[in-house]
Amino acid sequence: MELEFYLYSDASTAKTLTLVAMIFQIIFFVIEVFEVIAIVALLTFSTSVTTSTGATVKRQLVPFGGLAIVSFVFSFALLIGIIWIVLNYILIYNKLATERVQEAEIPALVLRIIQLIFGSVISGILLIIAYVKIRDSLNRKVYFSQGQTGTLP
Repeated sequence: MELEFYLYSDASTAKTLTLVAMIFQIIFFVIEVFEVIAIVALLTFSTSVTTSTGATVKRQLVPFGGLAIVSFVFSFALLIGIIWIVLNYILIYNKLATERVQEAEIPALVLRIIQLIFGSVISGILLIIAYVKIRDSLNRKVYFSQGQTGTLP
């Protein structure tokens, strides 16, 4: 009974931390969407200029080619955000939710390193803590399965 409580407690904490990391990623994704909309709106803004001859000329702030490059770069960033959310759900959260704790250990480690490198600091830190909780859960399982009793040393 004590073993199941510790396994469930640590794995449950890891699952919650992974969920919070995914929520942060979704929030940042929504913010990025609004940034893209604002940048595209700003870059497509055009001004009208009246020349000395009386002709009105419309001038776009950024040429269309520049707008395409900026849109491509931000679309790529949004795609990466979606990929982080999906990978966290499939490789970590789903496995913890179905109590396959050991299968979630390596993906949690790999994803935290990659996310820290690519700038998802908050999610990366939360996944570091989730990884520690997964390791605690697995260590308790080994300790108690060897017939040990009491608390972990």
